Amino acid sequence: MKLSLWDTAGQETYKSVTRSYFRGASGALLVFDLSRKQTFQHVTDWLNDLRQIAEPDIVVILVGNKADLTQGEDGDGNNKREVTKDEAEEWAKRNGVFEYVETSAKSGENVEKAFMRVAERIYNNIQAGKYDLNDRRSGVKGPSAGGNKQVRIGGDNNKGSAGGCC
Repeated sequence: MKLSLWDTAGQETYKSVTRSYFRGASGALLVFDLSRKQTFQHVTDWLNDLRQIAEPDIVVILVGNKADLTQGEDGDGNNKREVTKDEAEEWAKRNGVFEYVETSAKSGENVEKAFMRVAERIYNNIQAGKYDLNDRRSGVKGPSAGGNKQVRIGGDNNKGSAGGCC
């Protein structure tokens, strides 16, 4: 499975460009800053935009980033959390979002998990026949002309390899 990723920065300035990435997407990670409540408040707008443009079966995961700031590791022992885990999980459930994960881009905590959960769900949707592999709008392409190459998601196929996944 090959994933193409776009970091759209979530800024209003880039909103029109960002929407073009929603077409043909089969998965999305909506990321907000756990230490800035206002970023969490904008997630609803981004989800609404996503659902207006993307295919109905898009896999969406909510990601609260900067978990390292919520553990009193900012040097002065203060917890910078402005969005509780319960609050984010409730929002995800209420809005039909697949899962909520807290990450730290600084330490790498749960970053791979967030991407893997989206990839696994997309893979399961492919196996269940939820995507038309010949329809570009699904965001999923069928096997290339070179034949099938099987990759186990979450497996240790890449143990010891340097660079690249496939």
